[in-house]
Amino acid sequence: MPPVVGRIRRRTTFRALSRPDGRGQMGTVMVAFSSHAAEVTSFPLVGYSIGRRHGGAVERNRLRRRLRAAVRASGPELPAGGYLVRAAPQAAELGFEDLRRAFRAAAQAAAAGADGGGRRTL
Repeated sequence: MPPVVGRIRRRTTFRALSRPDGRGQMGTVMVAFSSHAAEVTSFPLVGYSIGRRHGGAVERNRLRRRLRAAVRASGPELPAGGYLVRAAPQAAELGFEDLRRAFRAAAQAAAAGADGGGRRTL
């Protein structure tokens, strides 16, 4: 069984995400999308950016694990490409369903923005 969501492993994919095809935001979750990822796969590749303003290592890792679970839950609905997921510090206060819903909406807006070439905020 192929993976639902993969990890970004190449620097060139992160570079492609620095100038994304589309961006989306839903509340405290921001997603950048690039269909021009160097790693060509049939499933989405995801990277996470959780900075020190979120607190200590324990808080940052907890938020990253929760985001990973939300991405895995939404993985089958995502088009192939590279995604960079960022979250504001207030995202740690969201329940799992709210976090999953915010990620899904932001990711769909980012992928739709890749078609229209813009940034969408919901």
